[in-house]
Amino acid sequence: MTGASTPAVRVAGDTNVGKVRTANEDSMIVDPMRGLFVVLDGMGGANAGDIASQMARDAIAEFVQHRRSTMPMRALLEGAIQAGSATVFAAAQANREQHGMGTTCVACLMPDPTHALIGHVGDSRAYLLRGGRLQTLTRDHTIVEELVDRGLLSPEEADRHPYKNVLSRNLGARSETRVDIVEIELKPGDRLLLCSDGLYGYASAEGIQYILGSGDAPDHVARDLIDLALRGGGGDNVTTIVIEAPQAPPSSTQMVQTNGAVAWWQRRQRFLHVAKERGLTRNPIVRGLEPNEALELIALSLCQAIFHDLEKSTGVNVWTFAQNLAGGWFERGGDWAPLRGMMDILGTSSRTVVDEIRTIEPQLGFLLDVAVSRALVVAELALGGLLAERLRQVDTDLIHLHTANQETIDAPEEMLDTGERFIERPTIPFLRPDRPVTNSGESAEVLSAIEKTLTIARARTAPRAELVKQVLSALEAIATDGSASFATSVLAARDLYGVRTVDDNGIMPLFDALDQARILTASSVHQITATELTRARVLRAVSAAHQRLVGAATGLVLEAAAPFTEKLRDAQALTSELRDQVAKAEKKRAELERRFATGVDPSLPWGARGTTEW
Repeated sequence: MTGASTPAVRVAGDTNVGKVRTANEDSMIVDPMRGLFVVLDGMGGANAGDIASQMARDAIAEFVQHRRSTMPMRALLEGAIQAGSATVFAAAQANREQHGMGTTCVACLMPDPTHALIGHVGDSRAYLLRGGRLQTLTRDHTIVEELVDRGLLSPEEADRHPYKNVLSRNLGARSETRVDIVEIELKPGDRLLLCSDGLYGYASAEGIQYILGSGDAPDHVARDLIDLALRGGGGDNVTTIVIEAPQAPPSSTQMVQTNGAVAWWQRRQRFLHVAKERGLTRNPIVRGLEPNEALELIALSLCQAIFHDLEKSTGVNVWTFAQNLAGGWFERGGDWAPLRGMMDILGTSSRTVVDEIRTIEPQLGFLLDVAVSRALVVAELALGGLLAERLRQVDTDLIHLHTANQETIDAPEEMLDTGERFIERPTIPFLRPDRPVTNSGESAEVLSAIEKTLTIARARTAPRAELVKQVLSALEAIATDGSASFATSVLAARDLYGVRTVDDNGIMPLFDALDQARILTASSVHQITATELTRARVLRAVSAAHQRLVGAATGLVLEAAAPFTEKLRDAQALTSELRDQVAKAEKKRAELERRFATGVDPSLPWGARGTTEW
C-alpha cells in the first residue's frame, strides 16, 4: 500500500491481486510532489501484462519528471501517456514473447490543489464525488461502447454483449494512441477516484459512492473500496487511488456547532456550580425542591437547551424552556420579580462559563459568546411574548367586563332577559332600488352577442361553481336591461347575497365568484363570431353590468356590517380609555416602588437596589 499527503491535498492508493488471479498486472503512480496519480491495468496474461503496465508506469513518470516545468499541463499529460504507449509498443515489437501486450491507463495531473486534468485510454475509470453524488468522468474505450455511441446497440444490449470487455484502445497496440482529456475545477471537499475495472466490475456504484463519501481518510477509503470488490467476488486485480481536494475552512457557524457546543456541554457542572452560588436554589420558583433537584430541573435544563441550539443553530429549545418556566410559574400565581431574578442568575452563570472558555480559546470563546448571548436574547423574547399575551388577555377581560356592565345599565327592561348580544346577523338590510343609471340601450346585434358571450362563459364554468353561474346570469340580465334604473342590479345582488354571515367565510365567496365571472366573460368575448367593433361594445356593456352588480353587492355588505361597525367604534373608544387608565395605574405603581425601594430585603438574590430597570 502507498500513501502520502501534502498540506493541501490528501491522497492514498492501494492494490490487490484479487481472489482468482495469481499475478497482479495492475500498476500505479502516487506522486503528490508532482501532482501525478496513475492507475494502469496490464493486459496479455502470459504475454506479460504486468510488464506492460510497469513499463508504461515508468515511462509516464519519467516524462512528467523531466518536462513538467517546460510544457503546458494538458500537453504534458497527453505526451506522457503517449510516451507510455510508445514504450510498450517498442518492447512488444522487440520481443516475440511479449508481442500483443498492452495496458489501460487513467491518469490525473494536478497543477494546483483546485484543478485536475484526467487523461485515459482503455476501461480504467475516473470518478468524481461532489456533494455526495458520484459522477463518472471517463468513458470506457471498448468495442461495445463504441457501438452504443453510434446507436448500433442499446445500453441494455451492451450489458449482455459477450465482447463488452474487449478494448478498442490501449497503450501498446500502436506506437501512438488517442488520449481523452477531461479538465475539471475542484471544489472544497471533492474526491477523485482512479480505479481499474477490478473495482467497478465487482462492486456496485452505490457501494462505491457510500464508501467514497464516508468521510474516512483516503487511505482507509482506498482499502475499503478494495475490500468491497473482494466481497463482490474479486475476480480481477483491483487498484484504487483516492484524491481529496482541500476542505473549505470551517465557518463560524460550523465552529460553534461542533467545537463550541462540545466546549459548552463539557462545562455544565461549572454552570450548575455558579447558578447555585448565585442563589438559584433559594429562588421562590423552586421552593419545596431539594437543591440538587432544583439545579437539575432549572439550570441543567437551560444548559442542555443551549447545547442543542448551538448544535443546530436554532433557538427553539431555549424558547421552549423559557416559555415552560414562565408559563408554569404564572399559572401558579407567581409574580414577575422571582422570574426576573431566576433569568438573571442563569444569564450570569452562562457568561461565567463563556468567559472561562474565552481565556483558553479566544477565537472560539468569542464566537460562543455571540451564540450564547443570542440564546439568552431568545429566552427574553419568549418571556416578553408571554407577558404581552397576558396583558392582551387582561385588556380583553376588562373590555368584556365593562361592556357587560354598560349593557346591563343601558338596556331597556324588556331586553334584559332576552340574551341578545353583539353577534353576527345573517340578515339582508334594505337597499333602495331606484337609483338612476345611464343606459343608452344597445342594438339587437350587440344584445345577441352579449347572450352568446355569457352562454360560452357558463359552458366554461366548473360544474360545482354554482355561484359563478348565478353571477353570469345576473350579468346577462343587467347588460340586456334597457331600463334607466338601478333596480335590476339591486335585485340581482340580493339574490346572490341570500343569507350569509358578515365575515370572511360569508362575504369572500361572493366576491370571488364576481371576480371569476369577470375573467370568464373577458376571455369569452373573443370566442364569439363578430366584428371587432361589436366585441368592443359587448365588452363595454358586460363590464358596466359587472360594475353595477359589484356596487350593489358592496352596498348590501356595507349596510349589513353597519351595526357591527358602530359597535366596533364604541369598543375602540372604550379600549383607548381603559389603556389610558392602565397607563396611569402603572405610573403610580412605579412611583410607589421607587419611594419604597430602600425597604427591599438585601438578602434577596436580585440585590438591594430595588430597581425595576431590567
